[in-house]
Amino acid sequence: MKDYTYEDLIKSLNTYMDEDYIDFVNKYYNKALEIYSGLKRTTGEEYISHPINVAYILSELKMDPVTIGCALIHEAITLNKMTYEEIESEFGTLSANIVLSITKISNLRQTFKVNSKEKYRRIIVGLCDNASTLFIKLADRLHNLRTLDMNDKEHVKSIVSDTQNIYIPIAHRLGLKYIKSEMEDLCLRATVKDEYNKILNRINASSNELNASLEKMKNSICEILDAHNIKYEIVYRVKSVRGIYNKLATGRKWEDIYDLLGLRVLTNSVEDCYRVIGLVQAKYQPIANRFKDYIANPKANNYQSLHTTVFGEDGRVYEVQVRTYEMNEIAEKGIASHYSYKEHTNGSVKNSFDTVLESLRTLIELNDIESNMEFFGNIKEELKKNQIYVFTPKGDIIELPSGSTPIDFAYKIHSEVGNTTTGALVNSKMVKLNYELQDGDLVELITQKGHAPSKGWLKIVKTEGARSRIKSYFYKNERDKYILMGKEMLMNECKKKNIDFNELIKEENIEKIKTSLNLETLDDIYFSISTLRYLPSTIISKIDNKNVHKVHNTILEKKKSNNGILVAGQSDILCSIADCCKPVYGEDIVGYITRGYGVKIHSKTCSNIDLNSDRIIDAAWSSESNNKYNSMLRVYVDKVGDVIMNILSISKKYDINIDGFNLINRNNELFYDINLKVNDIKKLYSFMDEIKGINEVIKLERIYLWN
Repeated sequence: MKDYTYEDLIKSLNTYMDEDYIDFVNKYYNKALEIYSGLKRTTGEEYISHPINVAYILSELKMDPVTIGCALIHEAITLNKMTYEEIESEFGTLSANIVLSITKISNLRQTFKVNSKEKYRRIIVGLCDNASTLFIKLADRLHNLRTLDMNDKEHVKSIVSDTQNIYIPIAHRLGLKYIKSEMEDLCLRATVKDEYNKILNRINASSNELNASLEKMKNSICEILDAHNIKYEIVYRVKSVRGIYNKLATGRKWEDIYDLLGLRVLTNSVEDCYRVIGLVQAKYQPIANRFKDYIANPKANNYQSLHTTVFGEDGRVYEVQVRTYEMNEIAEKGIASHYSYKEHTNGSVKNSFDTVLESLRTLIELNDIESNMEFFGNIKEELKKNQIYVFTPKGDIIELPSGSTPIDFAYKIHSEVGNTTTGALVNSKMVKLNYELQDGDLVELITQKGHAPSKGWLKIVKTEGARSRIKSYFYKNERDKYILMGKEMLMNECKKKNIDFNELIKEENIEKIKTSLNLETLDDIYFSISTLRYLPSTIISKIDNKNVHKVHNTILEKKKSNNGILVAGQSDILCSIADCCKPVYGEDIVGYITRGYGVKIHSKTCSNIDLNSDRIIDAAWSSESNNKYNSMLRVYVDKVGDVIMNILSISKKYDINIDGFNLINRNNELFYDINLKVNDIKKLYSFMDEIKGINEVIKLERIYLWN
């Protein structure tokens, strides 16, 4: 691997920094020359080569001058060459704090044994100090791996362990793809050297042949895109050693690794991305269930791209990725791509990456970690997990941590789906609910109305989301139902007594009731009524008559709800649109009192509800609504053509937002699943009518979860 010099660093900085900023970095470099003078690394190199290479890695991420400068002197305190006070005096408080944080993290390796939870906790806490500390330590770790002395087995073990447990997961979560990928490869080289070299030698032996195939495929795609006047750029690669090793470790044969050869098409717009993927899949036979739309459904680290796997004309299998230039910048550099160094303020340079830490702090929930070591252990395990991608029967992609079960999958879709799950089919075969899902599995859930989760599921699920929803179910269970019933009982009592309900529940009145009856919240009041602890009349009696106004009409005025829906004539009852039927404004609707999640609004034609159930409650749209409602369409086509562009054009006419297209080839049928948002049912029907007129369209239908 190339050993970068300070001249290389300056060339890199010149691509994005002004001359005065580079002069600012030079001050740190001159101090670095003094600090590291006469020192050697264990590899025999001049010691200063390490901080220069760390700084160079950061320059590839276009880090600010302060971060670059601190990288050059980051071992000053560790080597006892400068004190905190001396750094503060010469370079400012920010620089001193950064170098001190790095020193504290570096010293933990000598303090704690390998795989120590306390060590991991302190490292993560230290990384949260500021953004510069985080990025410098990632770059520092990457260069240490590049120059790892394989003879010192204990040192290698410690470095690899910390990297796999902390630095790789954090790089992944922050979207620093090239840092993560190289760290994974280097850790593999350090732990299974023979297998690593075997794969590398095989890649090298066939590199000419593989590159020739990639070049041929690239030229073929260029011809297609040029013919449609699409501006683009294409790059290609052979899969990394680590990627191939992981595939082989699962039992796959070399020839079954579908994404061994990969091409990436970069475009200027999202519309062009979908045009490109459509043209590629029209030209080359796509492999079933290998299309992934991360534009409509980005990964947790904000990664966006379209992926498909196709058979090329030479019979080889190619993975084709399509994304915009901006998406590519984010894919390669993650969060770092969103930030650039700031201008001078009063002669000083401010660090521009502090806001990055909010993402990391949210991820690890720092306060909980510091107070709860058990919770930290769970977070560490979450960080370590690799992601898998499984499919719904509709072809939608669901991202889960490895080891997840059908129950995790169910709760990822929706809480109600999770609660009512009784079984699962994976790749058309019945499996147990504790089955560990594999990458690429097709999962179909079996649900039953009225079914409830089991407490035993808590031992099966892998995701915190599923675990919390199961716990929430047993905690809340019937509570929301009784709260709603209590509110309705109090409203009816107000009607009987000609009392304005909204006056009754004003804050000053509710405070009196809570104090008098030793209750904590308004919901507690409603709950106490429905469970017959207190009668509605008792509640009303706690308020002086002068504090509530009489109304002359026993029917209270209907008010608009925030979501355009009235439940039992009221606008302030907790309700939400059901995901199964997704009713749109203007359709006939009813409310269904759920176990724990308020009222769900269903279409009256929804097959998931019984209109004779005692849980049914009246619901109606308010007189007008400015909201947009989710809906899904399935468009069957005989070929891709310009279908997407035509649909996008029609959607603008009706003010419809398109959230994503999913192209699916299933059982010799080619269709798009489209997620959209629309104001009302009339616009949706008009939109559908025009889509039917597109030449390539064979059939169109509105789809639901219960289809």
